[in-house]
Amino acid sequence: MFHMRLIDDLLSDLSYAIRAFRRDPAFALTAVVCLALGIGANVTIFSITTTFLFSLPSCRDSASVISVEEGGNSNAPMADYQFIRDSHIFRGMAGMNPEREVNWRDGETTGRLSAARVTGDYFSTLGIPLALGRGILRGESGTVVVADRLWRSRLSSDPAILGRKMVLDGGVFTVVGVLPADHRTVIGFGFSPEIFVPITQDAETVQLYARMPAGMTHAQARTRLAAVCEELDHTHPVEGWKRASQIGLRGVTGLDQLGGELGKVVAAFFTMLMIVVGLVLLIACTNVASLLLARASSRSRELAVRQSLGASRSRIVRHLLAESLFLAVLGSAGGLAIDLVCARWLRDVDFPIPVPIRLVVTPDWRLLSYSIALAILTALAAGLVPALKAVRKDVNVALKSEERHTGRVWGLRSFLVAGQLAVAIVLLSTGFLFIHNLLLATSMNPGFDVHRTLSSYMRLVPEKYKDTAQRTALVDEALRRLRSLPGVGSAAVTHLIPLNETCRTQTSLHTDLSAEPVALRYSCNDVGPDYFRTIGIPLLRGREFNSDDRKGSQPVAIVNETLVRTLFGGRDPVGHSITGSRTILVVGVAKDSKYFTLGEGPVAAIYEPYLASDHPGDPHFLLRTSGAPSSYVRPVTDLLGRLDSSAAIETKPLGQSLGFALLPSRAGAATLGAMGILSLALAAIGLYGVLLYAVSQRTREIGVRVALGATPVQVLRIVCRDSLLLVGMGAAVGLGLAFAAMRPLALFLVPGLNPSDPQAFLAVIGVLGLVAIAAMLAPAVRALRVDAMTALRYE
Repeated sequence: MFHMRLIDDLLSDLSYAIRAFRRDPAFALTAVVCLALGIGANVTIFSITTTFLFSLPSCRDSASVISVEEGGNSNAPMADYQFIRDSHIFRGMAGMNPEREVNWRDGETTGRLSAARVTGDYFSTLGIPLALGRGILRGESGTVVVADRLWRSRLSSDPAILGRKMVLDGGVFTVVGVLPADHRTVIGFGFSPEIFVPITQDAETVQLYARMPAGMTHAQARTRLAAVCEELDHTHPVEGWKRASQIGLRGVTGLDQLGGELGKVVAAFFTMLMIVVGLVLLIACTNVASLLLARASSRSRELAVRQSLGASRSRIVRHLLAESLFLAVLGSAGGLAIDLVCARWLRDVDFPIPVPIRLVVTPDWRLLSYSIALAILTALAAGLVPALKAVRKDVNVALKSEERHTGRVWGLRSFLVAGQLAVAIVLLSTGFLFIHNLLLATSMNPGFDVHRTLSSYMRLVPEKYKDTAQRTALVDEALRRLRSLPGVGSAAVTHLIPLNETCRTQTSLHTDLSAEPVALRYSCNDVGPDYFRTIGIPLLRGREFNSDDRKGSQPVAIVNETLVRTLFGGRDPVGHSITGSRTILVVGVAKDSKYFTLGEGPVAAIYEPYLASDHPGDPHFLLRTSGAPSSYVRPVTDLLGRLDSSAAIETKPLGQSLGFALLPSRAGAATLGAMGILSLALAAIGLYGVLLYAVSQRTREIGVRVALGATPVQVLRIVCRDSLLLVGMGAAVGLGLAFAAMRPLALFLVPGLNPSDPQAFLAVIGVLGLVAIAAMLAPAVRALRVDAMTALRYE
């Protein structure tokens, strides 16, 4: 009976709250919008976090699926996959090589697709659902399964797609299946190749996935797998590698797959995001609490009448909390709507990174539970203090309307607004810091010319260029034709484009000047003749590579300043040699530049001739142009396409290739900047509300002052003095907190930018001043319009 009475009281209170809010829709709308923005930011970041770290792959009974590592290596030879599969330790084995590409010849154009090569039992073993058709079967070599976004965007959502032919890497493949829109791979983290093709070469390496039999524990599986790996080490030994030395078995959720130090860093990043949006929600709650305080003050007589008629204080508190719960529920509904819009937008975002990422954010029980918990916590955070304060007033004073309305600005509402401003300043300061960081990163000199350089990547069909001589001949011909284009000053070939990909090697090196080995981690790249002149890296000493630096000639290298200081102690290295696994002759010294990130410190680098490499890789062509690089995109693409129609070609100005390097700055500026602006907007609403309320409470006082001869300037001074004191207190606390909070952000900033960036603080102060003035306008105008005679008759 007790519980039924509580439920009945709650329903009654909610019904009363709905009627009350219908009489004051402006108040309800303001409170709901504030909460919807705060809750929307929270549930959106929560959805992204759970999707990235805790989402389960789209496969049958994912709890029984594990990833398998042998010898501490996540990749295994196909022979190992077949041997472990045939040992029947597990109910099934599957292999995947995820980070591959294929060239798709579609009519007269050839494009590049991100691909995953999989074994024939990949779809059946993992039990992957498909929207159309079936998966790849064992023994098939000419079938393909396409992702939903490829089917929709480039295959026109063709319902008769099954059986359609696709020319991939020069071979004809038949589409046998289409994945659903919400498909998640076992890789996790939003990794989503556009196409799945069967593995046809035994030389391929794969990531291993297994389905454990019912009742088998990880310990039992590890013991049996270790025995199989020991047998493999005996029958198929690999020099320097023991498969049985380190057996790894992991689940297939995000954090299980990530693990290690990187997992801690990623988890810390998302924890920071949750803290940031938690602060935004705190601002929204204090805003609504401030509104509820004002509303409770205006309802003091009504609440006193209810108490005089026998309502207990606890009963009134429950009634007021029901009102805040109603607002929180509506705010949560609005927040979920914001989350759904953001989820649809995120699914279509192309991230500027070399890995195919698609975030499939879908509502689930975790999001629903989190939203319910947020609604309850928000109702308590926003409504408890105003409810308790409302019932502490003296009933007799409230009934006689003898409360003194002095309009003091330094009440509880004012301290709440000052706290809002302080938190908003912390978020806005970090947002401005990352915006400044982005501006500096965009304009900084990375050590090479991004304004007059064009890059063109030519992905060649691997089976067509198995012979290095064929690849070299193609590169030579391409360079000859590119250099003949009008307006092209020079052209060169390189294996890697700086700030997009990196090759880092760690080994011990010594020179012919000292036999003492030096452990060194350095950046490496294979580049062709004229590379340094084309990309704009100054050559300080020696010469560039020439056409004679090929296979079979004297191994040579060009090093940078940092490597010279480390290995040669600053002495001229030209003509001297460096010995590691082999001996190479130094023929030039290049100026230091950026290799992988804009924020990196000095990095040692060794360049070797592209034409002398045993495995030169697909060529990136660089062109120095006399005009805008963008005007050369079409001619260069057409020229290279005529050389090999099966090659996929991507041409763009070098400046547009820096998306990956600028990603941390852009993400920080967008996320923290948006949260800062949102929090400041909420704080401004709170400031506006408390000032307007203070003026309304001081109507009589202002009327008396006007009647006694106060000028408009003196009336404005009353309003502005209180508001500026409020803003000043919030700014002082917020700037102090921001100064401490921005110290850990130094890791993400470009060199030379201090976390205590004065420009960020000055920008925050300027924006805060403008917001404060905007918030003061309406209260100031209202104060100036107070009529002395009307005010003296007030109440």
